[in-house]
Amino acid sequence: MVTSEDEITRRLQETDSARSARRAHAATTVGELARRHAELAGQLAELERELGDTLTSAGDVIDVDELSQVTDIPVTDLARWRDHAAKPRRGGKRKPPTRKQKPTNGKEFRHDGTVAAPIVPSGAPDSTAVAAGAAST
Repeated sequence: MVTSEDEITRRLQETDSARSARRAHAATTVGELARRHAELAGQLAELERELGDTLTSAGDVIDVDELSQVTDIPVTDLARWRDHAAKPRRGGKRKPPTRKQKPTNGKEFRHDGTVAAPIVPSGAPDSTAVAAGAAST
């Protein structure tokens, strides 16, 4: 028995609607979890900043080794929080390195791509006169 066109359409819509519902549920769940993650990450960053500031300001009366002994918090964690707070944030973009210009072999390049006459330091013999004298001999 061959299924009618209407029955095929109904079955496809039923399958598609179930799939669409699952997709919508997955997308909603991921969006909510990502929002909660971002919120908690912000709270965690704030707590770590506060820990670091507190450790830094109390550093003159108690060091991380003693704090570790009395709080059972690993020295590595305490030091990381303290050191993270002590480092100033670097802001802005770095400037790209300047490109070195290639040697011009005494020639001056113009902006239009043409080459000007060679640059001759003052007091140096004129190479055009030497070349003209050599050509006349």
